[in-house]
Amino acid sequence: MLKNILNLNGAQRLSKDEQQSVNGGRAGNCPTYPPEICTFCSGGSLFNGCCMGSPLVHQCLNDF
Repeated sequence: MLKNILNLNGAQRLSKDEQQSVNGGRAGNCPTYPPEICTFCSGGSLFNGCCMGSPLVHQCLNDF
């Protein structure tokens, strides 16, 4: 899989430091909530506490 990715135009290997600084493509903007609140609002809870979902999910989360 890695070989396939590195064969893409413009793909580069990241150093260890660069890999550790990657923050899911969002610069720390991920709203974090307890998993039970996230799922109550129909969101998807990630391992790091981020709650992913539609604008309606985030509207629900704002009530907490």
